[in-house]
Amino acid sequence: MPAIESNESSSPIVTRAVAAGLVGEYCDNYEFPGWQKSLLGILGALPQGVAKLVISRFESISGLSPAVLDNFSVDQLIRQRLDDYTHLTGKFPAISVGAALGGATTYLSLAVGGPFLPQAFVTTLKRGSLTGDVNEYLHRSLDVALRLAAENPGLMTIQHYDPIHDGWMTRFVNHLRFKLIDLPPAYAEFIKSRLEPGGAVVYLEGGASWLRYRVGPRSVFQVGGWGGISAEEFLEGSVRIREYAPRAGLKISDWKLSGYPLERGPESEWGSEPGLAAALESFCRREGFRFVLIPMPHPNDFSRLAFYSALKLLEKEGRQPSGVMVEMFSQFDANSARQAGLLPLWLIFNTQDSLQYLKNMLPRFPVGKPVFFSPLATFSLTPDMVSWEDWEIALAGIKWINIGARATHYPADARALVKWVEPLRKWVKENRQPVIGRLSAEELLKLWQEIS
Repeated sequence: MPAIESNESSSPIVTRAVAAGLVGEYCDNYEFPGWQKSLLGILGALPQGVAKLVISRFESISGLSPAVLDNFSVDQLIRQRLDDYTHLTGKFPAISVGAALGGATTYLSLAVGGPFLPQAFVTTLKRGSLTGDVNEYLHRSLDVALRLAAENPGLMTIQHYDPIHDGWMTRFVNHLRFKLIDLPPAYAEFIKSRLEPGGAVVYLEGGASWLRYRVGPRSVFQVGGWGGISAEEFLEGSVRIREYAPRAGLKISDWKLSGYPLERGPESEWGSEPGLAAALESFCRREGFRFVLIPMPHPNDFSRLAFYSALKLLEKEGRQPSGVMVEMFSQFDANSARQAGLLPLWLIFNTQDSLQYLKNMLPRFPVGKPVFFSPLATFSLTPDMVSWEDWEIALAGIKWINIGARATHYPADARALVKWVEPLRKWVKENRQPVIGRLSAEELLKLWQEIS
């Protein structure tokens, strides 16, 4: 059965991390073959520009042919994620479902002691737009998006075009996301077979919204993505975007679509489409499971709840946290945090909004304890990117240890993709104090109500 999602997509990263964390094992979020690891190590010794050029070409190689979707089925998509849990035995007190917000969702799922089932999936298809032409990008996968939505009534399709944050990729590939708007039989079957009698289904509802074009009854097209640039700025343009475009090799910086109505709806990556929650609630009522809805309006809310849930678990064990892990996007290591009693602070990206959130959370850090900071290698010098100096200023006065991109290569550090976690895991091995407890679904909901 051919893979529909790449290993580096959000949903497989989270499901693999949760599956490993439930049995106390490490999981490498970036699954590179040996030759790629060697090449990334070599690139890490070269100037940033070389790494940016070569890495972007990786995407054109790893992008899938649209033909992989010729015989698409929701069941195939779902079962590839459920396969991540086949090595686990027994039943679980809770199963989480919903928005896959990287490390934050992973920590929340592990806190309640069960697997996570994603609502959203993304496939990376070959060919993008070299010039930044939004219409060219739209038509790369519009026909297949409309067809798959028509053939699968429990599914919504989202074409996502972010020529700034993902510009180094979207020149060569295009992203087509699928979101469940009903409960698929494979999920219902998994929950019935793996959830304890009377157990809890925890729905993590992401409230992030964005402007998007309606291109079909259950199909939309989104320009831009979460960060320090608003949806309006992506569409209306600005001085900084017009200055950025030619530097990034884009000949076009106007990304409005004509002929399609503009609407505000759930954000492509971090927002939850309606439908699945109601279907889950009805399912739980019929099957005798508890349905616990945790609605979080902003992506940072997932991170805050994960941070405080880790603190709550330590308090229940009568312990103090051993430090903090500041992680970004897909660069997180959940097992390290739980093996050493570290508080996880997950940042969405390396953009200005994440810097402000970090500043807001700094007063909650335990005084005098180490802070592991994992600056992300994104290979894009975006207008809203946080400079290395600004990260240093924010963390001034704190005993912090860099485990991500190096200052000399930020943000295009190819070496960090394969080496970032090594010093962290070495420290964890020497300071092992595993978290062994869990929170009930109701305790997690109560905690959310207390901190929101």
